[in-house]
Amino acid sequence: MLILALILLCYRQYVALPKIEQGLTAFQERELSTLKMALDREIRFLKTINYDYAVWDDSYDFVKKYDQSYIDSNFIDDLYTSLKIDGVFIYDLKFNTLFGKGFDFSEKKAIELPKLNLLSTPENQKLFPSMSPTTEVPQYSGFLNTVEGPVIFSSTQIRHSDKSGEPVGVLVLIRKIRPSLMKSLSQMSQLKLSFKELGNVAETKEIKTIKGSLQGELFAEKRQRIITDIHNKPLIIIDVEHDYTQLPKLFDTRTLLTLLLLTSVPMAMLVFVNIYLVKPATKSSQIINVMVRKNQLNPLVYHSNVTEISDFIKNFNQLISTIKEQKIDLERLTLLDGLTTIANRRAFDLFLEEAWLCMQRNRRPIAVLMCDIDFFKLYNDSLGHQAGDVALRQVAQALNHRISRPTDFVARYGGEEFVIVLKDTSVEGMHQVIKIALDTVRKLQIPHPHSTVAKIITISIGGAIFIGGTESPIKKGKGDLVATADSSLYKAKANGRNCAETQVIGS
Repeated sequence: MLILALILLCYRQYVALPKIEQGLTAFQERELSTLKMALDREIRFLKTINYDYAVWDDSYDFVKKYDQSYIDSNFIDDLYTSLKIDGVFIYDLKFNTLFGKGFDFSEKKAIELPKLNLLSTPENQKLFPSMSPTTEVPQYSGFLNTVEGPVIFSSTQIRHSDKSGEPVGVLVLIRKIRPSLMKSLSQMSQLKLSFKELGNVAETKEIKTIKGSLQGELFAEKRQRIITDIHNKPLIIIDVEHDYTQLPKLFDTRTLLTLLLLTSVPMAMLVFVNIYLVKPATKSSQIINVMVRKNQLNPLVYHSNVTEISDFIKNFNQLISTIKEQKIDLERLTLLDGLTTIANRRAFDLFLEEAWLCMQRNRRPIAVLMCDIDFFKLYNDSLGHQAGDVALRQVAQALNHRISRPTDFVARYGGEEFVIVLKDTSVEGMHQVIKIALDTVRKLQIPHPHSTVAKIITISIGGAIFIGGTESPIKKGKGDLVATADSSLYKAKANGRNCAETQVIGS
């Protein structure tokens, strides 16, 4: 009987408790992964803004001609507040500062950032992206130490709006790392976070860099991570406090009672242990291990009469629910355009792929409409980039609201271009939607003083519809459909704009 009691204690100590700890360790691994995703999202948002201002003809012309009106009309104090940035810096290829302004958007006051003078601080010239001419636009982002404290930066080659031409300079945006950033990261990751700037590099010797995983560490209530700057030097220590779920104790009232019963009714207790302790712990551990390997976490759907295991299952299911909600939020954000809040180019590619496969199965027509705001560059040049952003949002929201069939789809394609996908439509249906789109934008009555086709903002539309017939859907890819719509858009522009041209594929 004493041997049975010792076996139970050994099993609890060396099998059951380690397996529960293994499951909790998997939770904390996922929490740190969510923290890294949330931090990457903040950096990605800054890179998006940076790209919009760097890949722009006006920015390109400023570097070539140094037109002060470009600065006066774009980089006013309100811009920093609306975009939540703390600095804008424009450099030529020799690291000369053509424009540099620091402005604390939170306190609404000018700030000095001497380390952003790359001639006097040559080691920080590393923040430049690659200067090699490519069809894509190189970007670089990371963290940097300044007299105002640590900042996130994003740098992008300055190119024409169509990405053509040689790079002529670099545009850099920065945002200070504030307690509000930690609050935002805490909300996304469900972790308690705080940070401190480093005064002594030696104190980070044993602390791991943030990579979104435990990196070999064990289950713990608290831990620390560091963020490094562009020189790979420790910059910030983040204190991480997990939603701690305490491990069961080796000895408690229930365990002692179990040992007492084992001494009097050994056979009965063996059955009890097997049913109420061994199987639930083993089952939960096996299920969790399988889910972690497959990266598919789901709630546990069984019940245990053991308090510790029951609490564990409850806490596990709460964590799974939180993780799924966070995943849905993150996925939704990656499919939205940051400026207009409608679907973005990535969402369009995914929708078109699904719609094309559906068309191949059902042999039903599919249409793509490419929409372009007429003379939008003149609008930006005359009224400023901020007014252009407002107009883009108005047009996007109007189109998204009016093209309202459940099977239809509206997205921002890039710049001032929008795209509409019409599933299961007809040529007449396509022309009806085109008329709705043209009228919708006209009815906004947004003044456009420099348009040569109207005194208000208008759009040109190029449409292409695949209706099957003798043309096999397999021979005509979805890329051909988009290219045909783009060709039609070119014809509409050539025919005077504020109109539409369409082509039919198949017969």
